[in-house]
Amino acid sequence: MADKNRIFRIIKTIMLLNEPYKHWEAKDFAKYFEVSERTFHRDKQVMEELGVPIYYDNQLKEYKILDNFRFKAPNLDQKETEAVLLAAKEYQNRSFPMKKELESGLAKVYNSLPEFLKSSMGSYIKNYEIISNPFVELEEHQQKFDKLKKAINEEKKIEVDYYSMSSNQTTKRKLDPYNLFFNNGAPYLYAFCHLREEKRIFRIDRIKKLKLIAETYKLPDDFSLAEELDNAWGVEQGKEEMEVEVKFSGRAARFVPEYHWSDKQEIEEISENEIVFKVKTGSREEIKKWILGYGSEAEVLHPEDLRQEMQQEIEKMRDNY
Repeated sequence: MADKNRIFRIIKTIMLLNEPYKHWEAKDFAKYFEVSERTFHRDKQVMEELGVPIYYDNQLKEYKILDNFRFKAPNLDQKETEAVLLAAKEYQNRSFPMKKELESGLAKVYNSLPEFLKSSMGSYIKNYEIISNPFVELEEHQQKFDKLKKAINEEKKIEVDYYSMSSNQTTKRKLDPYNLFFNNGAPYLYAFCHLREEKRIFRIDRIKKLKLIAETYKLPDDFSLAEELDNAWGVEQGKEEMEVEVKFSGRAARFVPEYHWSDKQEIEEISENEIVFKVKTGSREEIKKWILGYGSEAEVLHPEDLRQEMQQEIEKMRDNY
């Protein structure tokens, strides 16, 4: 998310520098974007690496950009346009923390299209629909998103009151916010928790109070959210990775292979109506729920302790009926 915010700032910086009769110094950009001057200089370095001709005029004491540097309207063909509009429609269908900005950007893309594409796109989009899974409504959490983006950009620590679903308790925590991400329709924050002295995942809609504090932190240079969640089935991070083997039969044996569930999966076909699904994961509770969703068409073969836990869970379910 921090990288995406940087891209937005760079685009806006170029637009500001192209405006006539405006004078911009590092402190002006820092104030405008509500970031530190150090962050502006990091953005400037990225711009230079991208070939954006930004320079400092020592006589005028201001940053400038070469006059002949301008944004060009995107030269999209019909398939590219369809893909952009459909992607935007997907995020308009669900709660999205930058929904207004998305709608504004979509309008600009649409208005930049040649007339023959404009006339065909309206009917095209109406004839396609994307059915979204359940998702968390984010409108009431917009202020939290804004604060979190600011904290990540400025590398400032935050204090939160966080409600834990598993313990049914609310605790005060100091966090180093690393990354914002979405999973199965819910928004999450990946952060270092000083209360537990380890990296943890927090659902943003379960943060009851949030404030930025003066203390700063340094994001580890080698941090990668993809690597951190490498062995997760969803967002649950187990202490140890386990090898899971599940035999699927009947309809489930035909359904499961249709999807790519994990980069660590293997599927062995036993017969037309039986497969063995193998995967390495640290998400014990999440994969248990996934397996239970297939009912009698799923049987855990390995590991033995997971198989016993499934038996216990099924006994509890029987007691309910």
